[in-house]
Amino acid sequence: MKTKVIMAIVIVAFMAGCKKNSTTDNSSYTPSCSGATKSWITDVKPLMDSYCVNCHSSYGSYSSVSNSKTNIRSRIVSGSMPQSGSLSTDQKDKIVCWIDNGAPNN
Repeated sequence: MKTKVIMAIVIVAFMAGCKKNSTTDNSSYTPSCSGATKSWITDVKPLMDSYCVNCHSSYGSYSSVSNSKTNIRSRIVSGSMPQSGSLSTDQKDKIVCWIDNGAPNN
């Protein structure tokens, strides 16, 4: 019994150590949404095509991104996505502000 408990603790500790390390401190990220309204076609879709569709193929379509906008926003703000590299503050602002503005199909 003791061995099973110790093994469980070791496994949990190992799994906790497998979390992706972020090289960017996103705890202080606050979107800056001043200026022109962000557009799906000119601002957001090009970023989705460049950073997201390789792993999330459905994110090339407006409807899929719109349906997943809450999750997408959370992951961008936290810095956990995209995994291939972090977005610049300007790129984050484009996506987050577009979502915060209701994710219009414009």
